[in-house]
This record gives sequence, structure tokens and C-alpha cells, in this order.
Amino acid sequence: MMTISTPLHLEVPKRPTVEDDLGKVLKEISDLIGMEKIKGELNKLIALGSLVALRRQRDIPMERVSLHMVFTGPPGTGKTIMARKIGRLFKAIGLLRKGHCIEVDRSKLVAGYIGQTGKLVMEAVKDAQDGVLFIDEAYALAGGTGEIASSDSFGDEAVQTLLKMMEDYRDRVVVIVAGYTSPMRRFMENNPGLKSRFTRELEFESYNSDQLFEIFKYMVHEGNYVLEPDAEYEAAKYIKDLDSAREDFGNARAVRTFFERILPAQAERIASTPGFESLPNEKLLTVTGDDVRAITGY
Repeated sequence: MMTISTPLHLEVPKRPTVEDDLGKVLKEISDLIGMEKIKGELNKLIALGSLVALRRQRDIPMERVSLHMVFTGPPGTGKTIMARKIGRLFKAIGLLRKGHCIEVDRSKLVAGYIGQTGKLVMEAVKDAQDGVLFIDEAYALAGGTGEIASSDSFGDEAVQTLLKMMEDYRDRVVVIVAGYTSPMRRFMENNPGLKSRFTRELEFESYNSDQLFEIFKYMVHEGNYVLEPDAEYEAAKYIKDLDSAREDFGNARAVRTFFERILPAQAERIASTPGFESLPNEKLLTVTGDDVRAITGY
């Protein structure tokens, strides 16, 4: 029995263990920091997707079900990570054969002259066949603002080709479009064809300072580093200040940048220690308060 920390309990199908086993993917999603509302929505998707896959296997006639999604929210809130996991999730329940995720944006879909944009979109959809096509900052197809796309013939060609390919490959690819909340909603409202195909929106909320600090500690752990208590205090203070500095701040990328800036400072400190080559591994992997202060300036 495996769940995503929500009231809905879904039994893992009994079948041979594979790399993208449902239980494994669910565990990974459950372990993601925050995203509680998203995890709840995923339980509904799992239930729906499982039934769709079962009906397909049994050739049971059914009404058309759209599994395409809109991801909205600030950058760095886990939209790309979740798109990758949804591909694997849908593979695990038998909805997609491969479950891979092809990630694109306007620069990979829109060419510089008429006629070539359609080819780029078709290639992207075909590459994503049996998996997920993830289009980041999708409103850029409408000129970058989410307003009506009629003034952008290249973007309009991309949208119209995408709509046709979504119809042609409706049972073979899941399309996820993502971006800031307001521009994405305007983009969808101004494109009736898209609005009719994307009936499910998942809104990714900003991380709070506590969640951002948990993400920072996860990065430290993944890098096999150890934080001294003083370093932990200084890092928590810096991340809290980041959170309070911007009302909509929730960006895990900024936390990664912070972590990656600490490492050179830590390396410089160690390299300046006489005989550092003979230091034990624990010392080589320890981050001190001075390492953090070298970056924060506190």
C-alpha cells in the first residue's frame, strides 16, 4: 500500500518489479519538500490514469479524457521536477510506454521564418511520443506576455501545430505547459483550442523560508557535506532574509546558487590550511560558519 501523504490510498499493482515501479515513484514524490496540494491532485490523476489505462487494455469504449496539464507558479518551485516524475508515474500505471520527459521552450519550438516552426513542433511531439512534452514559459509562444497571439505569426504557427499534434497523438503523449500564473491563465484564455485541451491546472506555491532551508540541507546532504552548528545558523538566517526580501519569493534555484557559492569559499579555507592534504575526510567535507559568512557578508 503506497500513498502520497493524502487521504486517498492506492494499491500498487502486483507485477514484476521494474525501475519505474509505482511505489518507487510515489515514494520519491512523497519525499519532495512541500507541494502538499500538488500531491493531493496527483492522487486524483493516478486514480483517473489507472482507470484509463485499464480500459484501454480491455478495449472498453470510453469518453475521451484529457490528461494534459497546466503548471502555474513562480520559477524554482518544482514544476520541471514534477513533470519528469509524472512521466514516470504514468509509465508505472501503464498509461505511457516510456514515460520520458522532453523539455522545450519557445526557442526550441519557434523558427525564424514561416514554415519551419511547424516542423520543430512536430519533431518535439514525436520525440515525446509515449512520454511527456514539457513546455516551459509557454506563454512566450504568444510573444511572452500571455496576451493574444495574433501579432506573432511564428508563435501562432507553433500553437496551431501543437493543437493538431495533440489530436494526432492524443493517446501517445501528455503535454504539460508551464509558467507564471497570471500570464499562463491569460495565454490559455486567449487560445480557445488550448483551453479546451488543458482542463487541469496545478498551481505550485512558493516555498516558505523553512521549506527553503530544508531544501538547502538536502543539497548539503546530497553533496556529502556536513554543516557545523554555526554554519547551519548562518545559512538559516540568510535564507530567511531572502524569503522576507521578496513577497513572491519561493525559488529553490536561488538556494542552490547560495549552496554552490559556499563551496569555493569552503575550498579556499581548506586549501589555505597547512598540510591540508593530510586532513581527514570529515574535515574536507565540513562547512563552517566562516564559509557561509564569506558569502553572506554577515
